[in-house]
Amino acid sequence: MKIRLLQKKDVKACAAIVGKNYNKKEERSAALELRDMFGSGQCAPTYFVAEEKGKILGFAGIGPSWMDYSVWNIFWVNVVPGEQKRGIGKQLVARSIREIKKRKDARLILLSARIPEYYKRHFDFKTIDLIAGEHQLMSLSINKAVNV
Repeated sequence: MKIRLLQKKDVKACAAIVGKNYNKKEERSAALELRDMFGSGQCAPTYFVAEEKGKILGFAGIGPSWMDYSVWNIFWVNVVPGEQKRGIGKQLVARSIREIKKRKDARLILLSARIPEYYKRHFDFKTIDLIAGEHQLMSLSINKAVNV
């Protein structure tokens, strides 16, 4: 499996993964956000895809916070339902963390509604707040990041 940067031709396939994991409304939102990578804004995201034998199995995005460019977010970590539990998401998150670590004085946050224990166990994220009772706002000390 290869982890590489998203290309414009990948947007539809990645958005379809979100549609399978969530719903059509989220799929449309993801497609718009994925296209933002190819814009020229200062906060343009970067997306990575996991590809095997020409098929996209998952993707994840990173981007600077609008509030403070030294704070980075990981978002849209999605893997094709039939391909989950193979370590694809873990590889995508690890690649994302490695990329963020290249930035001087970077800090990392993410919001997890589905699998916060996964991020705690594999990467040592810490919950810093609960949002709406179900979403966990999580942080990772980049200098202490493990498994990357």
